Amino acid sequence: MKKTFILLALLAIASGVNAQLLYKISGNGLKQPSYLFGTHHLAPKSMLDEVTGLRKAMAEADRAVGEIDMTHNQNEMAAQMQGYMLAPADSTLSKVISPEEFQRIDPVFQKYAPMPGMTLAMLEPMKPAAVSTMVAVMMVLPNVPDYNPEEQLDKLIQVEMQKAGKSIGALETIDRQCEVLFNATPIRIQAKALVDLLSDPDKAVTESKKMTESYMAGDLAAMAQIESETEDPEEKAWLDHLLYERNADWLNKLPAMLKENSNLIAVGAMHLVGDNGLIEGLRALGYTVEPVGAAD
Repeated sequence: MKKTFILLALLAIASGVNAQLLYKISGNGLKQPSYLFGTHHLAPKSMLDEVTGLRKAMAEADRAVGEIDMTHNQNEMAAQMQGYMLAPADSTLSKVISPEEFQRIDPVFQKYAPMPGMTLAMLEPMKPAAVSTMVAVMMVLPNVPDYNPEEQLDKLIQVEMQKAGKSIGALETIDRQCEVLFNATPIRIQAKALVDLLSDPDKAVTESKKMTESYMAGDLAAMAQIESETEDPEEKAWLDHLLYERNADWLNKLPAMLKENSNLIAVGAMHLVGDNGLIEGLRALGYTVEPVGAAD
């Protein structure tokens, strides 16, 4: 499941990108168009000005729609997430990872730990999926050197549009997102994924670089190809929870949202790609979904 957690880093996820990341939604009786933008959750602020048409879409839309509402108090959101990240007392890290594996992967973890001097034992109470997320983010960061955690792109879009008098919408609650990220997969499988991730970090870093480069090129087809290469049944099940089930839920909510407002819908780019992605899903519902280009 190494690739899965890299995808997670890109989601929960670049400069020089083109218009393939920004789409205009029209037709099917809509009186005003909306826009769909695929984000990289570790992308730099500069993307707001480098993606063709994004600033224009932000100005035209009446509402910013994200996976969750990120304009709430960040400390409260972090505290809410923390409850999902903690493991039951009988399933902490040392109880679900063998002593031999724990000792073997700890030096690798320390290399990619979010803070110098942090050891795996310091995160004993956390679910393996939470630790894997931290590690995956640190593996991705060298490929996005301009990223500033204080200027997270999804949040910036919502905050800037809110300051301009626009409303904020969300496709799911933070509880729903945390359930998918930390509870949808059994802890024993999370533990195996963490061990796999830290057993072959070079491969994971290579995969993260490939995915990030595809995003920076605005190449959704390449991203879809990377996702389609998944063969492990457990990873496929995880992707079902992470992407496809959420896409299906969002596609049930979007028609009403599109009808009542002009929206800029900004969600992780992996939610856009493939036959089960939002682009094809919206087209199946009768909407015209087309790339925004320099002439738009």
